[in-house]
Amino acid sequence: MIKLDDLVLIAGAQETRMTLHKQLEEILGDFVKVKSYSLEEQIPFIDNQVVVLSSSLLEDEVFRHIGENCKKIIANRMVNYQNIDRLLMLPEGTQALYITDFPQTTMDSIESLKQLGIDHIEIHPYYPGIKDYFRTEIAIKPRTALILPDMVKEVIHIGPRLIDFTTILYILDTLGLSKRIGRNVSEKFTHTLLGLSKRIAEGYNMNTKNLNMLLDGIHDNGGILEIDYEGKISVFNEQLEKILNIPRDRAFGENIRNVLTNTQLVNFIFNSSTREKRSFFFSNSEVLVHRFHFLSAKSIVALFKKTHDIVKRERTTSREFIRKGYVAKYSFDDIIGTSPVLQSTIHTAKKLAKSDLTILIEGESGTGKELFASAIHNESLRSNGPFLAVNFSALSEDLVESELFGYEGGSFTGARQEGKAGLFEQANGGTIFLDEIGDVSLKLQARLLRILQEKEIMRVGGSKIIPVDVRVIAATNKDLLRMIELGTFREDLYYRLKILFIYLPELRNRKQDIPELINHFMKQSNNKNVQIQDEVVQRLVQHQWYGNIRELKNTIDYMITVSEDNQIDTNSLPVHNFFQKERKSLTSSPMPHKKEEAILYINEEEIKTILQAIHFIIQSGEPAGRKKISEETQNHGHFLTEQQIRQRLDILQSKGYILKSKGRGGTRLTDKGFKFLEENRV
Repeated sequence: MIKLDDLVLIAGAQETRMTLHKQLEEILGDFVKVKSYSLEEQIPFIDNQVVVLSSSLLEDEVFRHIGENCKKIIANRMVNYQNIDRLLMLPEGTQALYITDFPQTTMDSIESLKQLGIDHIEIHPYYPGIKDYFRTEIAIKPRTALILPDMVKEVIHIGPRLIDFTTILYILDTLGLSKRIGRNVSEKFTHTLLGLSKRIAEGYNMNTKNLNMLLDGIHDNGGILEIDYEGKISVFNEQLEKILNIPRDRAFGENIRNVLTNTQLVNFIFNSSTREKRSFFFSNSEVLVHRFHFLSAKSIVALFKKTHDIVKRERTTSREFIRKGYVAKYSFDDIIGTSPVLQSTIHTAKKLAKSDLTILIEGESGTGKELFASAIHNESLRSNGPFLAVNFSALSEDLVESELFGYEGGSFTGARQEGKAGLFEQANGGTIFLDEIGDVSLKLQARLLRILQEKEIMRVGGSKIIPVDVRVIAATNKDLLRMIELGTFREDLYYRLKILFIYLPELRNRKQDIPELINHFMKQSNNKNVQIQDEVVQRLVQHQWYGNIRELKNTIDYMITVSEDNQIDTNSLPVHNFFQKERKSLTSSPMPHKKEEAILYINEEEIKTILQAIHFIIQSGEPAGRKKISEETQNHGHFLTEQQIRQRLDILQSKGYILKSKGRGGTRLTDKGFKFLEENRV
């Protein structure tokens, strides 16, 4: 059993240990015994205790000293505000180096200083091993033991970074102290900041704008929300008012369910079984929300941290992933439904998430393949790494190689001179989601196979082998086994992708979830006053939904738009042609034995659409090329990309429906193709 009357701190350097020990002693010294060690001294074996690590970089160094029964906490750190006024004394335009042991720590610290409002000086990074750095005589460093470049003459010591407020709150809850001293700690923290602000403002004539920036920065530019277990709001600070664009006086004392319209955010705040942080969008800005359940105080605290709008190239921090969109936006909590078949699928997916092996997700269009891929990433050991999604049906073959693998400068016309890292490189340490894998050309399949086998890539136009550490999740709504039979998909790639496997159930096979999904989509709409009649719900439950959840959402949006007097009745239901027709399911028919039957792997609707498009283009006097056919399919209600057209034309030609020719001749229908159109004329 973990001892709650002891707390152990482990830091990298002795100076950092002393600073953080003092900070924890001031807060917790009357309630627990604080012990501390650094890597510069001997660390004993620790078990059955709460252990705070000053950085995630220490995990590999100290794992042999920490028993499996310990509760380990990785501290988030912030710039030491106690000595920040020394930087404000520097003249505007001063050039200074910021020095630490590690590149990422250096960049994070510089970014934190900017958030604090230290924008009147230019701060440049310096760390051991850096080859190209700015030459200046002034240096800022958090520890005295750090080695300085020879040209430095003036050094400003601001002290090691402190443990931030969110980590302090988490430590209090872990030790069962949040109810006893949580509010006192919060008040003390706030009073310290106010005292610091007054001292700085009076001593250095800081203007109001910079003073507010300083306060916001020390609070990590974050909004703070506190509610009780019933949802009543007791804390709603000014920064949160700005982030959510909700007046504080309208929020304070109210139930959170009546204040926040984002049901996913509300569910996240209340649900203690999921991970403690997640990103949300508010007014086109992305905000990272940290949530803490304080069991002893029966309250929930959520901290809202707004990310920056400008993305700095080639940075690999979590902040960069959010800004670039390289984040998985969904968790298993976002998957709506309680049907046994869905819950069984979720249960399996959670197990697969803990592995690092490749996963193949199969399912009809609209069943939520990207949603599951995102949830698996967030449940995995790579959840702190990037998540990149690639939809092959949306990329032309000319672009897909350079996007996936990157390129060296000057590799082709229009290439950047400095080259570009591909998506596999950018996903290093995280997960890449390959959607519509059935639309990949055979040439690209060979390159993907090499990545899965060797865990390395080579940029287009390059000769250097680049190792990558990426977990691959692929998805398709195609029958890949039939494609293997046709020779359009590699069998060796198929088995490399399908090490682990999930099949997502169709909505028609989980109809008991439809009322809950309808309710969810109704809440998501902008018109909250619209009501749906029970008869309409029953009609929707009876429908087969061949377009699955995506089609259901589109139907709800349509009915809300056409409804009258805020009532969705049977007159609001779309006409029959609105709904998607039945297609051949991935599992509904056996593998064809005759080659003539293999055409069924693309359904008759697609065949008819392509043949109609070719016929129309030829009648207009133009050659039927892939681009023209793709554009024309949109007019026939079933849009297909050039990549999809290319694959389907190969199959249609092998079946005798068309003849392809290069150049101005284009594609032509055969007698068999005309016969098919005649037989399937509506």
